[in-house]
Amino acid sequence: MKTALVLILATATLAVAFPSSSQDYKVLADKTFLTRQRDFLRLLVRIQQPNYYADQYEVGNAYDIEANINNYKYPEVVKKFVSYYKKGFLPRGVPYSPYYTTQSYETKLLFDLFYYANDYDTFYKTACWARDHINEGQFLYAFSTAVFQREDLNDFILPPPYEIYPYLFVDSEVIQQNYNVHLTAPKTYIFPVNYTVNNPEQELYYWYQDVGLNTYYAYYYFNYPTFFNESEYGVHFDRRGELFYYTRQQLYARSVLERLSHDLPEVEPLHYDRPFQTEFYPRLRYSNGEEVPSRPYEYSRNSLYYSNGYSYYYGNYYGAITTAIPLSMIIIILKILRHMRAESAMPSTMELSTLILRTNTHCTRTITRALTIWETLLKVMAKQRTSVYGSIYHFYRQLAGRSVDPYNDFGFAPSALQNIYTALRDPANYQILKRVNYFFQRYKSYLPRYSHDELYFPGIKVESVDVGKLVTYFDYFDVDLDNVVNVKVAEDGKYIDYRARQTRLNHKPFTYNIEVSSDKATDAYVRVFLGPKYDYLGREYDLNDRRHYFVELDRFPYKIQAGKTTITRSSRDSSVVSHDYQSYRTLFRKVFDAYEGKEQFYYDKSERYCGYPERLLLPRGKTAGQAYTFYVIVTPYVQQDQHDFEPYNYKSFSYCGVGANRKFPDDKPFGYPFDRPLYSQDFFTPNMYFKDVLSITESTKRSMQPPLQTKMSPL
Repeated sequence: MKTALVLILATATLAVAFPSSSQDYKVLADKTFLTRQRDFLRLLVRIQQPNYYADQYEVGNAYDIEANINNYKYPEVVKKFVSYYKKGFLPRGVPYSPYYTTQSYETKLLFDLFYYANDYDTFYKTACWARDHINEGQFLYAFSTAVFQREDLNDFILPPPYEIYPYLFVDSEVIQQNYNVHLTAPKTYIFPVNYTVNNPEQELYYWYQDVGLNTYYAYYYFNYPTFFNESEYGVHFDRRGELFYYTRQQLYARSVLERLSHDLPEVEPLHYDRPFQTEFYPRLRYSNGEEVPSRPYEYSRNSLYYSNGYSYYYGNYYGAITTAIPLSMIIIILKILRHMRAESAMPSTMELSTLILRTNTHCTRTITRALTIWETLLKVMAKQRTSVYGSIYHFYRQLAGRSVDPYNDFGFAPSALQNIYTALRDPANYQILKRVNYFFQRYKSYLPRYSHDELYFPGIKVESVDVGKLVTYFDYFDVDLDNVVNVKVAEDGKYIDYRARQTRLNHKPFTYNIEVSSDKATDAYVRVFLGPKYDYLGREYDLNDRRHYFVELDRFPYKIQAGKTTITRSSRDSSVVSHDYQSYRTLFRKVFDAYEGKEQFYYDKSERYCGYPERLLLPRGKTAGQAYTFYVIVTPYVQQDQHDFEPYNYKSFSYCGVGANRKFPDDKPFGYPFDRPLYSQDFFTPNMYFKDVLSITESTKRSMQPPLQTKMSPL
């Protein structure tokens, strides 16, 4: 799959800014590619039931992993997997969470089989076996992650997860209606997804439950799995810790802009010792019928439980984390790492202290790296069940999720916050993000502000910025529900065409022109942000107060000419976004038709998969206009990576990284120049420009869907 493992600068920009030798990145698929692409799609059909494709079932049933041990790069990987599998993996049909320690480790063992398979044939046979022998949630996560991580699979396309496993994306009431209709009259059927707004918080349902937004979050974890240790796999992800922080900071900032469009204040940060006043009823159901746990109003940590004689009381040991200044937090980190050193490949206390106390951006990366490592590598301590189980972020998810079984002692269903597909649906997630972001922002507040000379680009002046009309609207989007319905044979699946129709936010494409004057030709780097102008009460923000809420719209290199240069950029070219995914039904049909010689199939090496949904680039406007600030800064381009700027090498890198063993294009910290405190009296330089803009919204919903297809699905 052309994964977003290596991630983005858009084709149109590169054609103008940094031309390459080839501008056509579409490749005609040959028979081998089509066979493998078809097989991938069939492997993911109705994963909650046994595989009904006879050829794949027979391959998997006949395959003996132990007998093929020499077909994997490291035989010990096979031995370890087989040993644990014989002891008992998570059964099929049981809700899965990648954050449960045991389940995460089992997933890693399966991923290792996929990752270290010597060739495609071994990979495929392993996948056919795992499809029917491994829990469907584990299989989907391990398989998808392996497709993202293996270079030889980078061009293959996976269907969107909301159509592979709709249970965690679509209201359970709609799923139930789907069952009922199937029992009475199999046919094409559209199920409207309706949401009742009982309080102001629920006005944001379209944001929390956007399938594209939640898919982005899942794809981020396919790129950076919870169990992936760089040193173990011999790869390096540039600035991974800083990216961990920045992606979450940007998610929170974007949610603030959406709240302001409804005149809602910011959320309160999570407090471990205060009751939650944000109730949450997920209205989701796992495929085995278990409901995703809800959280009532005034839920508090006192509602936690006791298990196996151990009190899971999050007491003073963690209390300091939630309230302390950064130095105290670092001390807590060091204490926790002392417990971990015997279990994980971590630096010594002295080494880590030296890194952390450096007053530069690497400190941020170190802290975030520690958080990421906690989330991926911590093992259950043999004698101290109440020791550290995960990162601060992970701990907060457990606390806020109201899971009655956060460590999976009894096999109860995990909460929305304990699943990568559903975490963003819970409003409490944004309270968690605000608290976690606070740690890093507090640290940044102690760093010296950028001086005028650091911000200034000699010889460059941004003369003006002209932004096209910003218009948002709501449209309808159909999610295929075919995979919800179990069938006995593939032929039966052809006559099922069920869809959930949801309301989603969208915007009209817009362009902006940046007029730049320069005293010489030079390579520059352009950053574009959108931030708030006023708070929810209509008061104008101080610039330093609103810097945390500026959302990155784009980032790209450009060759500035001597004299006047006009940079024209489209919203669709943004280095942040990905576009709508093809539906499972459409992708399946195109591949099958090409396989049978009825048409040609092209795959695009510049296609973006992991990325922020392009539809959500703009926050909701208002009928009379919502005021925002459009900000542009042009800086010197200090190239960090010697690779050519091909679209298939850099796709959506702002939110998804640049992939294994590559470097980010330039050397500035993420969020620059809003990542440090600023003072308006000396912040402004000629190479930056602030522009007040208005975003308006259309009051009527428009359907962007094509007419219903009459041709049945080959699923």
